[in-house]
Amino acid sequence: MTTETTGAMALVIGARGGIGSALLRSLRSEPRWSAVTGLSRPELELSDESSIAAAAQLVAAQGIPLRLVINATGALDKHGCIAEKTWKQIDPAAMQKAFTINTIGPALLMKHFLPLLARDGRSVFATLSARVGSIGDNHLGGWYSYRASKAAL
Repeated sequence: MTTETTGAMALVIGARGGIGSALLRSLRSEPRWSAVTGLSRPELELSDESSIAAAAQLVAAQGIPLRLVINATGALDKHGCIAEKTWKQIDPAAMQKAFTINTIGPALLMKHFLPLLARDGRSVFATLSARVGSIGDNHLGGWYSYRASKAAL
């Protein structure tokens, strides 16, 4: 991707989290990117499509070809999501929030950011899931809403 990234922008969504901030630092240390931008709450709220659309407009307004979008968002036990220890703790409202943050939000990111990706050459949109979203880890139990929402992602 070296020749295509010259004069191009990389974007990390969820840039204040542990993984997102590490990705942002790493990308900023690479001189091949003309701009590396990070977005997080409150300027981009996954449960608010108008917030996502506004963030996409801000990125587009920079006028730099967007070649890389990495979505490093997610919530296990915050923003109204709960990490259930037993199936008896499943709460429909908390489960809905987990799906909003971990599944629907990333789909809305694609809706608004995929059209911004440069069409000439290679561009990448990547969204991170979680190992606990795999069937292989189901024997561990718990975290039902998070597991289901990350598997759906």
